Amino acid sequence: MSEATRQRLLDSAEVFALHAVSAAEQAEIERDLESVDDTARVQFGILVGEIQETLALASVLDAVEPPAGVRARILDEVPRTPQVTPPASTASNVTSMKGHRDRRSTRLRSSLMAAAAAVVVVVGGGVVATQVIGNDPSPTQAEQVIAYGDTQESTASFPGGGTAKISYSREANSAVVELDGVAAPEAGKDYQMWFVEGTPRSVGLVTSAQLAEGSQTVIEGMGGATNFAFSLEPAGGSPQPTEVLTMATLGA
Repeated sequence: MSEATRQRLLDSAEVFALHAVSAAEQAEIERDLESVDDTARVQFGILVGEIQETLALASVLDAVEPPAGVRARILDEVPRTPQVTPPASTASNVTSMKGHRDRRSTRLRSSLMAAAAAVVVVVGGGVVATQVIGNDPSPTQAEQVIAYGDTQESTASFPGGGTAKISYSREANSAVVELDGVAAPEAGKDYQMWFVEGTPRSVGLVTSAQLAEGSQTVIEGMGGATNFAFSLEPAGGSPQPTEVLTMATLGA
């Protein structure tokens, strides 16, 4: 897989999400999906999903019931409105994916995925403005690690309750740590994390943010570690674990 193929695929996500591709362009996207790695395929899927979700949200939030009588007034105006035949034109109103990619400054990502996009609807002479909150479609570092084809999971239980889920990829040389229901350590103590490869190697202290529900922390430099351990240490941590609380096995 070349970087150019990967970037071309990701740049096609907007038009693909809007079903605005020709048969030839659809075939090109399918070929690219087959040639890229699992990570790029997951990134493409996330981009498409985010765009479609944002459009669906916009369609719900800007739905407004028109005032009574609007339809009747419009139909009454039709016979009195001059009908003009548009001039013939041979220019196509379909922009190819190449043209779409070349116009990065006007790409849909700028409008659809902005932090706040204003949706303005004109109804019966009035203007209704709705703010749609979007988000960045780019996958997080944790999502990228989990998307690797060789990613595995291992779980360990804390003695005081709660669990640690370790999603790890040898190819990415990283692990993603998710804590669920783990209580904060007692005053003057810290939880410390370790990669164990023969001897323990500290990879940092557990922060209060990590103890929050849904938090994912990426730990890089996995190397040949066969276990991931948590210990209870004096505040600030220790050079070697003094009280190991739990340990997750990391398979090959």
